[in-house]
Amino acid sequence: MDIEQLIPEFNAFQQEFPDFDLFIILASDGEVLYSSNPEKVNPEETRSLMHAWLKRESACMFGQKRYPILSWEPLQFAARNVKGKDALVGTITQSSYYLLAHLKAGAELAPAIGAIQLNRKFWKLI
Repeated sequence: MDIEQLIPEFNAFQQEFPDFDLFIILASDGEVLYSSNPEKVNPEETRSLMHAWLKRESACMFGQKRYPILSWEPLQFAARNVKGKDALVGTITQSSYYLLAHLKAGAELAPAIGAIQLNRKFWKLI
């Protein structure tokens, strides 16, 4: 995985879907392999988030906010913060890494659709 080649892909994806404002690549244990904004990412929270996704828990914490999980299938993940109206979406990639993205509050894109779009774009790239 060459991060330098992925950055333009993230930028192009964000141009097409401007509701996305953060991209994180994670190992299955929650280790952060890349973040488009490292200041917004807490490794403790990413480990907890991956645990919640893989163990099918009802909610996860991210950015000190609680996100009830809407979908935690092996292929994709979607969670929405009810109070803030923002969302987290994710997908597994062909190389068995996990791509997580943040959808801004008030996003037009539904979380489950956001996860599908991530998978379509990044399955083979990561």
